[in-house]
Amino acid sequence: MVQKEQTIFPSNDPWEPYTDIKQFGEARLTNIEITTTHLCNMRCEHCAVGYSLLKKDPDAYSAERIIQSLDDVEHLRTFSITGGEPMMSVKSIQNHVLPLLQYAKSRGAKTQINSNLTMPFERYEWILPYLDVLHISHNYGSADDFAEIGFAVMDKKPSAEKRKALFQTMVENSRRLAAKGVMISAETMINSRTLPHLESIHDQIVQMQAARHEVHPMYPTNFADHLPVASLDDIRSGIHRLLDHKDPDMWVLFGTLPFYPCNDDAEDQALIERLFNEQNVTVRNDPDGQSRVNINIFSGDIHVTDFTAEGQLGNIETDSLEDAYRKWRDTKTAQALNCHCPAAECLGPNLLVKQAYYPDTDFTKRHAKVTKP
Repeated sequence: MVQKEQTIFPSNDPWEPYTDIKQFGEARLTNIEITTTHLCNMRCEHCAVGYSLLKKDPDAYSAERIIQSLDDVEHLRTFSITGGEPMMSVKSIQNHVLPLLQYAKSRGAKTQINSNLTMPFERYEWILPYLDVLHISHNYGSADDFAEIGFAVMDKKPSAEKRKALFQTMVENSRRLAAKGVMISAETMINSRTLPHLESIHDQIVQMQAARHEVHPMYPTNFADHLPVASLDDIRSGIHRLLDHKDPDMWVLFGTLPFYPCNDDAEDQALIERLFNEQNVTVRNDPDGQSRVNINIFSGDIHVTDFTAEGQLGNIETDSLEDAYRKWRDTKTAQALNCHCPAAECLGPNLLVKQAYYPDTDFTKRHAKVTKP
């Protein structure tokens, strides 16, 4: 197989919704995410869709019907597939994952799939020609962490040996895919469990030959609703520690970050300034509700995200994706989050961040204290 040419860099992140502001002067629907399965072989304690996981998928809309809806999206820049574990069912791969990725690539979109990377490697080879980014949640510094965290909410767990063997499969699959030119992007959620171990988690991700380490504070949703939200002081301190430790060649992307260039706090301003100036470090505006909607192939429902009931926008049977997106942007909730600061290229918080840390803050009335270089 010919080595893939890497076209995604810190200076070119296709999933960055601020690109729409630069290109169109306003937010647009440029990013579609599709939930293709509710099956998963793991039950991670941090899972954002854990309560929707099933032992058998219901009947789904055909890929052809989903593609009819996607044809309505005028500017499809990025396309993501999520689950569950999208690579768990061979039937699902053949009937949905593969044709949808092929379609997205035919539209010129950059593609991503979310996987735990524990499936047989040949399944990933089937989609390699149509895949740009393989995204994995990675909150483990060791096989022991994986065996505990990755199956924390499973009633009948595999043996410790089998769980640790899956960890090795994940590591090996990551390395093999990276060698074939796939961009591995490993996301760590900052919470009370991971905060003390950010350095060892980062080192593990480097060893997996990932190209990017994504870092997102965890918010209380779904399986994670019982995990304590880290304080802003602890998150800020953890980010500084990670920046002090990080591999200089590893791209570190911070997303859903609860610190903003318009914050009055001097420590927040110092952190933002450091993030703006660190080599191979970026801060991504959250595409959820800005440039992206999610389609569930089983119900046909269109949501703002795959992990919250808030923001249900309609159904592909009755609504076009563009109309559903406009419906969302016109809601009071979306308008309260409709914040745009050209000085910092910042689009403000998403719904989860605002609810967790800034419930009474009107970001539209604030101004940047730190500007982007």
